[in-house]
Amino acid sequence: RTPTPLSSGINAEYGGQPLVTMFTVALCVLSLVASCHGYRLMEEEDGVVDYTGYKTIRVDLSGSAGAAAVVREWVDEERVDVLNEGIGDEADLLVGPNEWESVTGELENLAASYEILSEDVVGDVETERAQLLSAVPGVFDFNNYYAVKYMHSHLDALVSRHPGKAETFSLGQTYQGRDMKAIRISNNVASSGSKPIIWVDGGIHAREWVSSATVMYIVNSLLGEVEPSLQSKFQGLMNKYQFVILPMSNPDGYEFSRTGNRFWRKTRRPSGCKYGYETSNGRCIYGKCYGVDPNRNWDIDFGRQGVSKNPCSDVYPGKSAFTEKNTQAMSSWLAKHASQIDLYLSFHSYSQLFLKPVGYDRNPPVDAAMHNAAGSAVVNAIYGTHGKVYKNIRSVELYPTSGSSQDWMYSKGVKNAYTIELRDTGRHGFQLPASQIIPTGEENVRGFLALLETL
Repeated sequence: RTPTPLSSGINAEYGGQPLVTMFTVALCVLSLVASCHGYRLMEEEDGVVDYTGYKTIRVDLSGSAGAAAVVREWVDEERVDVLNEGIGDEADLLVGPNEWESVTGELENLAASYEILSEDVVGDVETERAQLLSAVPGVFDFNNYYAVKYMHSHLDALVSRHPGKAETFSLGQTYQGRDMKAIRISNNVASSGSKPIIWVDGGIHAREWVSSATVMYIVNSLLGEVEPSLQSKFQGLMNKYQFVILPMSNPDGYEFSRTGNRFWRKTRRPSGCKYGYETSNGRCIYGKCYGVDPNRNWDIDFGRQGVSKNPCSDVYPGKSAFTEKNTQAMSSWLAKHASQIDLYLSFHSYSQLFLKPVGYDRNPPVDAAMHNAAGSAVVNAIYGTHGKVYKNIRSVELYPTSGSSQDWMYSKGVKNAYTIELRDTGRHGFQLPASQIIPTGEENVRGFLALLETL
């Protein structure tokens, strides 16, 4: 529950004892109780998170009145984490061992059915970590997930191999000083500045590793490093367009998801104190919070739907729009070039969806028919590759959200602004095995081509 604020100053006395001393003792007791109950009260930055005993479940919320509200309360209290994008007719939850009995018991009392997606989350994490450790340092391929520095060096290597078709540039620096490296691809790239722009990005949410891998696969496809059978189509498109691609748009969060908390979603800048409670000297009472959801931080219907006011929440949008250096850098470049952009496409995971604007209004936009046709072309092309079914829906049909990059771009006049949620549908979720990177890339590069043909 949200803590009750102190009724008097922290430097007051009670019964002859300094209140600050009594408060410190009380906070220590509270920390013990909280840790037993599943809460995390941490004054300093999180270290490696141990998921021993954790399970993931999918809860059907469609047949239980009030179940969605209860799940939202659990999320605000940090008793569970929501893994899929929002709380709609169903929610995928990460549940710790200290909460398992109470959460499942309450679901049963609410007549909300659930299924277990993973019995052993820590086993999944350890298997994935072993895969990461098998990578050869300095090598980049599509058989593993790689650190940001190896993605960036691979982009530079592509430019060296294709100097007339590719160049890299930086959009800016993140909070922790990492580069936001983009690649521009076109035939005669040096003189392609006036061509219409196709923008593609991935990795805005840290834990969605396959999104950046898929964007890297598209980069390599455009340059003929993979997918040789598609080169005739890409050559014609590269005469017409310049492709500006940002494979990793949240590098700080991504690196933390590799080394600290596998399910980290946000940026890494300190964002405040839990529930806003802090002492007069600025120390956090109930825990320090880190990061902002970078796909709730855009200046469109900001802070209204699909967000939380708790700075520790995965969907905390920030105190205002564009508080994060990565969203500042992206929005600055995109706003400057908006009149040239013919397509904005952002890759996420998971759920296998083609999401159309907008996420904050149930009334269809004026371009709905065009969006429907584009979505149909994409999901049909994807299905025709490996038989995977992606749904073609509006973002708001999944769950209402404010502050997304897709909707901000649509508001800037980019009529074709879309999001693709990649594999899978929940069994592996964010921990999609590396063996699925290539087939995910194959089906989505064909979906990408089909989308370009609708423009």
